[in-house]
Amino acid sequence: MKKLIIIGLALGLAAIIFIYLGSGKLANVASAAHQSEAVDLIVERGRQVAIESDCVACHTGPSGAPFAGGVAFDSPFGMIYSTNITPDKQYGIGLYQREDFYRAVKWGYSSKVGNLYPAMPFTSYRKLNDEDLDALWAYFQSIKPIAEPNSANDLIFPANIRFFLGGWNQLFFEDSDFSPDSNRSKQWNKGKYFVEAAGHCGECHTPRNLLFAMQPSKALQGEFLEGWQAGDITAKELNSQGWNAKDLVDLLKMGESRMGSTYENMYLVVNHSLSHMPNEDLAAISGYLLDKDQVSIAEVDGSSDLKMAKRVYLSQEDKTLSGYQTYVDYCAGCHGLDGLGKPEAVVALNQNSAFTAQSPYNSIAVILRGLPSKRQSQTRGVVSMSSFNAQVSDQQVAELVNFARQVWGAQKDAKVDNDMVKEIREKLDKEGYLNHLQMKKSD
Repeated sequence: MKKLIIIGLALGLAAIIFIYLGSGKLANVASAAHQSEAVDLIVERGRQVAIESDCVACHTGPSGAPFAGGVAFDSPFGMIYSTNITPDKQYGIGLYQREDFYRAVKWGYSSKVGNLYPAMPFTSYRKLNDEDLDALWAYFQSIKPIAEPNSANDLIFPANIRFFLGGWNQLFFEDSDFSPDSNRSKQWNKGKYFVEAAGHCGECHTPRNLLFAMQPSKALQGEFLEGWQAGDITAKELNSQGWNAKDLVDLLKMGESRMGSTYENMYLVVNHSLSHMPNEDLAAISGYLLDKDQVSIAEVDGSSDLKMAKRVYLSQEDKTLSGYQTYVDYCAGCHGLDGLGKPEAVVALNQNSAFTAQSPYNSIAVILRGLPSKRQSQTRGVVSMSSFNAQVSDQQVAELVNFARQVWGAQKDAKVDNDMVKEIREKLDKEGYLNHLQMKKSD
């Protein structure tokens, strides 16, 4: 018995050491390189890095001051709230040194509270180069301090014990710098850097395991977030749907393209981040995502394809398909009898990525959930779409989605069945997403 106790203590001590060694507290931060640029230029570059990294979206609460925290993240383990990252000395990062900032952003360790939860995308920011991170540090030192208290997380045991996150880091955190591909073009690698590091696209678009860690073998293949599917954005999927560089730059710059429109979280990413980036950077991102070594600026500049997209009318044969009558009853009032939409108000359905995507999940979810209105500018926006959860049966949804995927998504073998719709409806209902813009069922 005594021997077993000794073995147990030894294993416990080994586990504690293993977890402790995974803490970002021990990360080695390189000394700052000599900066030859003027301070204001460094700060301006830091402001741009903050835009590219979309810091404002996660660290600006509803009606709150920029970067003062308070955004809620509903994780499988409970609620996590973003923190105040203004230079306020009491609630923000005003007492941070450069090394503290590095460890927080690149290794997920805060000198104030300990290990950070991977809702903070340090797993991607680890790949930011030191020049960009020094600029980001200079920028956050320059902004106005806001004395806004941080909200306490509400997590289940043992997720509420930060020390254990060191073990998570040991198992899942890739502690390595950005690695360019010497066989690819400078532009392609620039796009890779944006996608993997600052843009942290994988944090939403890469499937995660049961412990909330991204699965590198499935990078960018799509993940479920807040009742939606952050789509598969691999080159294979995008090319199979018919995306080109212009389509992607339009979507990233304006939130819409001839292939459809962004909504919910991706709409916010466009508004806060991508729409403020120059076309040459967006061209690099599109080239990387489409796996093209070179995308010319002329290819993505100029007027949008939105109003130049070919108007495709439904044939008489299309109108005999199951689901067409449901479309006429519930959808045609806004989208038109041929799905052509209304410029600057209702998206067109032909080639819409909700129907060209391999997964039918979002095309089902949007019918059941609806969408809020959005406004990109005074002249461009999309009206809200009401939920039809109370109006349509599982069979009607299945037939409607199959119809849309066949006639507008060019998927002749589209087969969504009642069971699939039922499963998605029940999942959305359980997670509380079916009350959004809900229409009352008529008597």
